[in-house]
This record gives sequence, structure tokens and C-alpha cells, in this order.
Amino acid sequence: MTDNSPIIEVKHINKQFGDFTALSDVSLTVNRGETIAIIGPSGSGKSTLLRSINYLEQINSGEIIINGKTLVSTPQDKAIYVSDKEIRRICSDLGMIFQHFNLFPHMTCLRNITYAPIKVKKIAKARAEAEAKCLLAMVDLSGKEDSYPAMLSGGQKQRVAIARGLAMHPAVMLFDEPTSALDPEITGEVLAVMKKLAEDQMTMLVVTHEMGFAKEVADRVIFMADGRIVEQGTPRQIFDTPQSDRLKSFLRSVLRS
Repeated sequence: MTDNSPIIEVKHINKQFGDFTALSDVSLTVNRGETIAIIGPSGSGKSTLLRSINYLEQINSGEIIINGKTLVSTPQDKAIYVSDKEIRRICSDLGMIFQHFNLFPHMTCLRNITYAPIKVKKIAKARAEAEAKCLLAMVDLSGKEDSYPAMLSGGQKQRVAIARGLAMHPAVMLFDEPTSALDPEITGEVLAVMKKLAEDQMTMLVVTHEMGFAKEVADRVIFMADGRIVEQGTPRQIFDTPQSDRLKSFLRSVLRS
């Protein structure tokens, strides 16, 4: 259940890479406590949408509001200036997990998780380490505090990355195909942690090729193609009664493979 209050509002955003249109008039609202799965073919704009929300890509036009604060707004093609300091503050409400783990190889798991809370949020070291140990337990990695990334499997590394994201106490977690770089047999480890987060009402926006996760865990599924949101609805609506020919074709392809 969600409280139906928006935590992310995306309004008519557009993103160009040269002559290529990555996003075209995309609008989306994410409510608190909601898990949204974004599916679609490669090159459909899924990752660009996530990266735009987190200001890793700068949109050409449109508006993005995070937790009631305007991250970027370009009404009538005239940008409203938001300071770099304010952008960092707004984006601190977002945690992002990438396809690859991006852990610091020279740091232990504990240090990887505590680095940003201590450095950025000025949390006391003892408190940060205590929270990190709790997070490692939550992702089923108790006892790995002193392990280095090279000593971990891919699934374990991604779970450490999730713990690191959660250590910043984000309001929303963004996942950009978090299992695509993993072997199939360990994908379930990461999906189990994400399912647990959904059950705990963590707001999540998940770009995924895992149709099982989208069916079973998501409150809402968004299908993108050619830089647009083509269709969205509950998992049952999307998977059982798709409306557009483009979605029907996509589902035939992915569910057959």
C-alpha cells in the first residue's frame, strides 16, 4: 500500500543526444511506498529516464520535482536556475544502483558502505559503522564487513552496493538493470533483497529485464519504447491484457526467450 502522495514528478521531459531522441514528452508520477518496474526493449529510454531523474543526464526540456523540490524546470524552453548546492541536496534523497557495482576495490565492505555517510552527511563513524553492519545483515552478508570486493561474488557485490545506497537514508531507490551483469544463478540473491525492500515500503523505481520481478513485486509496470511511455498499469493489466501492439510484440519476444 502507498499513501498516494507523489515523491517524484516528471513532467513532459525531452532528451536529445545529437539527432537521436532518447526521451520524448515523458511524464511520470511516483508515489511514496510504490514499486514501479520499467520494462521495454534496449534503447527505449529506460536508463536515460532514470539518469535524468538523478541528474546524471541533463534534460533538454521539461520539469523534474523530487520530494516537492524542483530539480530542473524548463517551461517554454527557458530554464529555471537551480544551484549546484541545491541539486546535490535534492539528489541526496535518491539512492542509485547501477548495472555494475562501482565499489571501491581498495575498501572493505564496511568502508564502502560508511564512506559517503561519514564524508557527505557527516555521520559519526561509530553510528555509521553500526548502521552499516545492520544493513549488511539485512542483505544477508553478515560477517563480510572486512572483506574486499575482489573476495565477493557478483551477487554479493551488488548486495553491498544496495546496502551502500541505503546507508544514505534515501527517500527513493533507483535501480538501473541491477541484475543484468550477474550470472542467472545468482540473480535471485539480488532480487530477494529488492523484494524485501518492496515489502518494507521502500519507494523504488526499477529498470529491469526480469519479468518475474515486474509481475510479482511491482505495484505498477511502465512499458517504454522509442523514448516514450507507451503503456502503464498494474502487472495484471500489462502482462495479461496488454493494449498496444508494441507491448504485445515485446511480451511475445521476452516471454518466449
